[in-house]
Amino acid sequence: MRYSKTENIRVKNQIVNGLFTLLQNTPFSAVTISELVKTANVARASYYRNFNNKEEILDYYFQSLRLRRNLTKDQDISLDYEHFNKGFEEAFKLFLNEKQRITLLFNNGLSSYIYDWSLDQVIAVVGNMPANSPERYRINFFAGSIFSVLSEWLLSGTRESPREMSDILSKYLMHGVL
Repeated sequence: MRYSKTENIRVKNQIVNGLFTLLQNTPFSAVTISELVKTANVARASYYRNFNNKEEILDYYFQSLRLRRNLTKDQDISLDYEHFNKGFEEAFKLFLNEKQRITLLFNNGLSSYIYDWSLDQVIAVVGNMPANSPERYRINFFAGSIFSVLSEWLLSGTRESPREMSDILSKYLMHGVL
């Protein structure tokens, strides 16, 4: 990787880290760019070279989470219990590792980023549906279910292991919830 690209990623990650540091004591809406660049220890020009606003920082953060999952649609994948279970366990492990940051987002009223991540994960596996297809509701149903279960698990203290949570969610989604 070229030095400039590596340096750009480093600066972006410093800014992400700075934002989450500030969110521990400051509401998202009150975080200023001046505070952010000072906390991130980057120049204001570096901030504006990489981001236009604070929301783009969160977009970048979730993009990096998506890349860590590295999901791709595969027509040959059977969407069976084992496939769901494995994918959910990976997601729960990822969210457990990011628990502090994800909780800060919830506490700042930014849970829509987490829902969007869930939706992207479903679409990455099963593909998107045309706007006029009733199947698009299924994608949103799955994404909403994943989001709700992840949210409850994180906010209630992550008492169950990622494996236990993936078993629970897989059973609900594969065999019905009621």
